[in-house]
Amino acid sequence: MKKLLMVAAAAAILSGCIKSEAERFGYKGADLTDDDKSFFTTSPAVTNWVPSRVLSVCEEYPMSEEEKALVAAAGVITPSDELAEIPEGYSKWADEPWFVTWTKDAENFGKKGVNGFISHFNEDKKIWETSETYFSSYYGDEASALAALADLKKVVGEKFAPKKFYDFDKCWVAEYLRLRVMCVVGQRPDGKWSCMLDIQDKNRTGCGQWEPQEAQVERLAEYKYRKAVRAWKDAKAKAVAGNHAAIEKMRAEKGIGLFGEEVKPVESDDGRTVHRRLGACDSGEIADREAFWQEKLDALAKAAGVEFAGEREMHEAQSGYTMWSVVSSNELYDVRLDMAFPPASALADDGAEKSGTEAEGEPPAPRRPPVEWRELCVEKTLPGFEIPPRPQPPKF
Repeated sequence: MKKLLMVAAAAAILSGCIKSEAERFGYKGADLTDDDKSFFTTSPAVTNWVPSRVLSVCEEYPMSEEEKALVAAAGVITPSDELAEIPEGYSKWADEPWFVTWTKDAENFGKKGVNGFISHFNEDKKIWETSETYFSSYYGDEASALAALADLKKVVGEKFAPKKFYDFDKCWVAEYLRLRVMCVVGQRPDGKWSCMLDIQDKNRTGCGQWEPQEAQVERLAEYKYRKAVRAWKDAKAKAVAGNHAAIEKMRAEKGIGLFGEEVKPVESDDGRTVHRRLGACDSGEIADREAFWQEKLDALAKAAGVEFAGEREMHEAQSGYTMWSVVSSNELYDVRLDMAFPPASALADDGAEKSGTEAEGEPPAPRRPPVEWRELCVEKTLPGFEIPPRPQPPKF
């Protein structure tokens, strides 16, 4: 019979019928990796390793009846719930930059102590977000606290059906699919010993893990900065839209046509609305640069309703191009024309393609580098539509 059982077990392994521990417990998907480990600490010098699924999960799991019963027996609120108001009987134990910890006197599992939970008030939603909940009892010596630790393990094991226990020094963890449950003994600054049963929801982070006050200060500052940026973006969009509407109304009243419907405005780096038209042509088509420049200048002056009275700027770029620029303005726009002329000697005749009209055997016509130009009309900011300065990120 023993031989038959061994043969059956071997056959089951080969056929893939032996389930992993995670599968037997009911985990699924990404939570089935048994060799994936994570740790938690109960003191600076202690690292306790458990399967990662014990502390956090990737998949969604319903709350079992045993888990619901454990939460009720511990007297805690449902971890990670959102609260419109703090339940009756709780008072502030710690009011910190980001988190507020609430406690109340309680008696659970036949032990007197306190129930508590950490929270954060979400200013946007006007609700209290929660996460970690706990029941702590207190003792005058370590032995009594360790006795409470053992007693709670017995009660949880007998009444609330955990998947598995993990035992560590002055600590145990009960594994559930949905809840992270651990019990820890430690000494408080006042010398008393505590036995704390801590319960968290592995599917809902709520307001998150408690952090030291320095980290909370940074977290609060980052939140205020992000909120200020959102408000600034709204104010900026409102100012830009209002300014553009006012400009467009004045433009229509003055009969200024700009570049027509085919040229859509864009937003500049400083938030102002820009009307931009680009152009280019073969430099071989331009016999007289001055005449070509004046033609574009006159067209832009008419389109924007401005007069170009100042001298143009001219300089040589590193590429060899000659750059011509001129600016003007009126009550609606800051206007600019830029034009780039290639060097007179620049002819790109190497490897040029034939045009469709060239006869076979004839050399192709040389391709000349283009003349390029840019016409800009940047809307001025009218009184009452100023864009506020962008908030600056916090410095730590």
